[in-house]
Amino acid sequence: MAQPLVRLAGGTASPYTQKMLALLRYRRVPYAMTWGQIEQACEALGVAQPKPVFMPTFFFEEENGLKAVTDSTPIIRRLEAMYPGRSVLPTDPALAFIDYLIEDFADEWCTKYMFHYRWYPEVDADNADPGCSWFGSEI
Repeated sequence: MAQPLVRLAGGTASPYTQKMLALLRYRRVPYAMTWGQIEQACEALGVAQPKPVFMPTFFFEEENGLKAVTDSTPIIRRLEAMYPGRSVLPTDPALAFIDYLIEDFADEWCTKYMFHYRWYPEVDADNADPGCSWFGSEI
């Protein structure tokens, strides 16, 4: 029996999108990725936007139809229930707690380090500036 396809939308620069793609690939969960803005993906699917709008956004079938869902930690647990095998969650309760703690810390704080190292060097900060001539016009 074929497993249902998981649909999601996100951006290539989004660390959370990359985290969830890595999870889907590791767990061998079939998925369809839409790159771009979440608002446009929701509109194309006729789905209400999640609150808040984050990347990635997953689209799950629920009782009332398709629903846009964000927040990687609950999505990981939902996928664990939907797709058996190759679990990423420890079975030992103590290790599961430590896993949850590390994941929560990484989700909330490690992205700050990543963005710092991504844009702290002056050349990178200039490249990310929308007023930079690389984007076609000076502000």
